[in-house]
Amino acid sequence: MHEINELIDSSITAVEKKDALELRKVSADALNEASIEGQSELILIALIDYALSKLLSKIHYQDIDGEFYSKITANFLKAKIGPKEEMLGHLEEIEDLVIRLDEKEGRYADNVMDKARIKKAANLYEKGLSLRRASELTGADSAQVLEYIGGSKIHEFTIQGGQNAARMKIAREVFLG
Repeated sequence: MHEINELIDSSITAVEKKDALELRKVSADALNEASIEGQSELILIALIDYALSKLLSKIHYQDIDGEFYSKITANFLKAKIGPKEEMLGHLEEIEDLVIRLDEKEGRYADNVMDKARIKKAANLYEKGLSLRRASELTGADSAQVLEYIGGSKIHEFTIQGGQNAARMKIAREVFLG
């Protein structure tokens, strides 16, 4: 719980500063923790922060009134002080706020939270989780995650020093002698 509250504090600070890059960093930190812990609240923080970073980085979202961000911050603060069920409820409220804003202001059929689910599921897959588990944790559609992965370089195992490269080296040693 201590680590989660630190992530929430970082999220609040980034939202108050409207710092998209910092939200991305917090999202990545939360996802790293989630890949180990598998906690739904960590996944939700990763998704929310990534989606908020996308909103802050788009020109057509620059005129969002301060009330939206005040509600986000208030829910983050409430999430810190309650038990896990209440924390999830407040994080889900933030998710709903982001979805409603994107439905009203967005320019694409998919909402920013759905895009976040796909992106973060692909990141979990890259960290070594199965496609099924990554999709389950994020709530992403496996077929959409696979399509995203196929259009990226995540599926390539040639990265020097990466986890997948190390796994391929071991596999080659085992099977090729």
